[in-house]
Amino acid sequence: MGLLLRWKSRSINHLIMQTNIVPVAVYPSTANVLLIRSITLGPPPAYYYELQNVTEVEKTREVPNPNYVPTGIDPMTGQQRPAPAPKLDMQGNEIDQTSPTLTETYTETTVAVLKNGNVSMTEEQWDNWAAGPITEDEPYQLDCISTNLGLTRA
Repeated sequence: MGLLLRWKSRSINHLIMQTNIVPVAVYPSTANVLLIRSITLGPPPAYYYELQNVTEVEKTREVPNPNYVPTGIDPMTGQQRPAPAPKLDMQGNEIDQTSPTLTETYTETTVAVLKNGNVSMTEEQWDNWAAGPITEDEPYQLDCISTNLGLTRA
């Protein structure tokens, strides 16, 4: 008796893949992101998955101005400090040297894992995975696993 091996050349991405999904209720919140990572090569391959609630909030904060040049009377010498020479950025705009702080805008991202587990491609999905450019592998894997979990990619 011989051993029949069925092997297809596939690019199983061992990196983390993620996609936005149509929001779905997952106690105690709502999942809006699917994250997957290949855990076996198969056939068909299996994946670890997480349903996540990801929120991004734009915030501001005051930060020290690295270009600040104090003006007025120098407390050490009692002499008037000279006005700073203008500085320009790469686009030719004048850099603020008079404010000790600047307002910085940043995005705060919060990730809550609501559910996790393992899921596999079906044999049919494996068989229909066309050999092609590696750039098409990640979307195909995300489409298959989203479908198998009953999710819709956004």
